[in-house]
Amino acid sequence: MSYKATLSRLDRESERSLTHQIVSTIQSAIESGELAPGEKLPPTRELAETADINHLTAVRAYRRLRELGLVSSQVGRGTFVRDTAPAALPGAAEDSDGTGWQRYVLPSVPESHGDRVMAEMYRHSQARGLIPLSVGYPSSALFPYEAIRGALANALEEHDSRALQYTDIAGLPELVEQLAALSAERGAPEDPGDLIVTTGARQGLTLAARAILRPGDAVACESPTFMGVIESVRSIDTRVVPVPMDDQGLDLDALESLLGREQIRFLAIQPRCHNPTGLDLAPARRTRLLELAQRHGFFIVEDGIYGDLRFEGEDPGSLRAESHGHVVYIDSVSKVVGGGLRIGWIAASGPVRDRILYEKRADDLHSATLTQLAMAGFFAAGEYEGHVERARAFYRERRDALVEAAEKHLKGLATIATDSPGGGHLWLTLDLPLDESELMTEAVRNGVTFVPGAAMMPDGSHLTHMRLSYGFLEPDQLAEGTRRLGRAIRSLAKRPRMSEALPIA
Repeated sequence: MSYKATLSRLDRESERSLTHQIVSTIQSAIESGELAPGEKLPPTRELAETADINHLTAVRAYRRLRELGLVSSQVGRGTFVRDTAPAALPGAAEDSDGTGWQRYVLPSVPESHGDRVMAEMYRHSQARGLIPLSVGYPSSALFPYEAIRGALANALEEHDSRALQYTDIAGLPELVEQLAALSAERGAPEDPGDLIVTTGARQGLTLAARAILRPGDAVACESPTFMGVIESVRSIDTRVVPVPMDDQGLDLDALESLLGREQIRFLAIQPRCHNPTGLDLAPARRTRLLELAQRHGFFIVEDGIYGDLRFEGEDPGSLRAESHGHVVYIDSVSKVVGGGLRIGWIAASGPVRDRILYEKRADDLHSATLTQLAMAGFFAAGEYEGHVERARAFYRERRDALVEAAEKHLKGLATIATDSPGGGHLWLTLDLPLDESELMTEAVRNGVTFVPGAAMMPDGSHLTHMRLSYGFLEPDQLAEGTRRLGRAIRSLAKRPRMSEALPIA
């Protein structure tokens, strides 16, 4: 029942006064969210008419609500629910930790279907006995412990207090020089002055988005894509416009059609070993994409985090190497050396680099000095090249194990969408139109998790997709997890409601 309906049925035989009943009704509507912060209440004469009371009683009720701090009145405008709740709000006192008032102060956060699915996934991810095919972490079995331990010790021994002191906003000079050298070895030379060290690639995405975008801007991104891309750009209140992919990568015809309708300021793309599909952007499409960026004047924000984890085929190199003016490149050591180091970097040229540096200073001033010193030493000692070779062999074995398990346990249930030349994941499409939320619940019941497609597709899909990650688990765990997943799919498909929805052969 609405609060207005309750006001029209006041109990005139009650021991509580009519004023008290009115105040309680409106207070309950505010606490329940029926009356939102900033919402205008009915004028006192309308309230008196609705509740069948005299005007003076309505005036007393609103005065009492003001005394409680629930509403405020503005001459000539009316009475409004307050945007913030008072510390003494009765509803707040009901919370044992005294935090109830916060729900009135904090702004609302829009939640997409993908957000809800991801929240459900994270809720289950730490449960005991689950095999987390959802986790895209690198394997701890491959971490270069001895080399990093030595690099950290050398950083403390050789640099003393400098290792614990503030450093340059753009990054420790020694590390910046090493990253420039790494870029040159990859065939994409960078001026050290164009590099900015970040606290992981995710921060790089967020800083680039904040530097380039403003609320309301249209942002194009691949669909599917890394969920961090979607989160980074949506945090600025932008409009995420998905561009579909096929087996050649980003659909450039679809992008060009989009550019005819929308003013795109920013395109987020992973042109090498894409997450989640593992695909490379086809050579002809790379050329056409750069031409479109130049013609329409938008930034390409290139995520290269999986670029070094290529198992087969020739590395096409970064888009940044072909256009410094239009491409902002983002990378990190998280997937190859270790995510806990939080070492990433951005390569950008011109005014956008200055804007990103400003955002970096505003965000955290600079990334951790000690780990930057350690990584500079790690690179300088030549450790990175050998570690990358070991990582490729290590993760290729696991990729192959997951492919084999999927072909065995998911045959007739799901299809691996593409042949993956590298990366850390497989992208699968189910042959049955199952509900992803229901499938996640059933998968957890069977002891396995996956990343549902909704979390990686800003536009959703009528098909059921999933991302399975292979870097974090051992081959036998990958096989068992996939077996459990197949069991969950079959179990859900056999339920009466699902069976009725399937076409009759």
